[in-house]
Amino acid sequence: MTPFSERAEEMSLDISLAYKGLYSYSDQYCEVVYRQLHPQQTIVGDENGSHETDGDYTPLIGIYTKDPDSLSYKYCGYVSNMYKFVGNGALMDRIRTSINEVGIPISVENAMFTPNYTRMRTEIIIRSSKAIPEMTDVFPIIIVNNSYNGTRAASLAFGIGTDYNQREVITFSFTLGEIRQVHIESSTTSLASAVNSYMQVFNEDITQMITDSFHKQVSEDDMMALLEVIQSFGKRRREQISDLLDEMAEQGRSPTAWQVFLAIVRYTSFEQNLNVKKMLENIAESVLVIPTRMHQVLNQLGSN
Repeated sequence: MTPFSERAEEMSLDISLAYKGLYSYSDQYCEVVYRQLHPQQTIVGDENGSHETDGDYTPLIGIYTKDPDSLSYKYCGYVSNMYKFVGNGALMDRIRTSINEVGIPISVENAMFTPNYTRMRTEIIIRSSKAIPEMTDVFPIIIVNNSYNGTRAASLAFGIGTDYNQREVITFSFTLGEIRQVHIESSTTSLASAVNSYMQVFNEDITQMITDSFHKQVSEDDMMALLEVIQSFGKRRREQISDLLDEMAEQGRSPTAWQVFLAIVRYTSFEQNLNVKKMLENIAESVLVIPTRMHQVLNQLGSN
């Protein structure tokens, strides 16, 4: 594969300081600089203007990030020479264009980042809801993931949101139907088609998914097994999700799949660790009763 330095310009990185081994990108979310690392260490800021990473080249590229209001960059690790960069802002522009092609109005965008800005998750809430009998309204969301350190490739996923107790918005992302970076880089028309397919299956099948999940009870053994898996992410998380479930479950009855799903997703909506958030969402997805047609459509979207 072509080295990072030779691909920097086509990846939309600023190459004005390429002669110093620096490649940068900035948008409304944050700023990032990639620097060719060198094994020989010298004193920072000596009379020759050298840097601690100066010396012979290595196949590693250092990552330095900062938020738009900060004056200094923070070292955040490194990527290999083969790393493929995708800017957060450019990625979001591409997704918005695809949504606009479908003619669907965006209601809210909620962008979340790891503390060092190397990973992003942005939830796009669509201004369209489905009334579920005897339950709260739900609405479709589109989730965009990206990273600057190679821990997660750019992707687009689909999900649902709901106003929990009419006070707080909770959101969820399907693993099914996730569109990977290689497909995101295809035409915006293809992405628009995927968005349109999800909107159609959402409108046609979301009521059945929730109703079927609401009527399926989770056995005590299955519930204990589920909580043991959750405890692998920390005892505190298990206790808090269990407490949320106790609030929802009816006295003397096993919880329903929908109640278990809501308890996990209500917790994950406020989880700051994006890796744990995604893994808990996978557990929540496993308890849902997903209609056959919806499952097929999501599978098809993820495999295109």
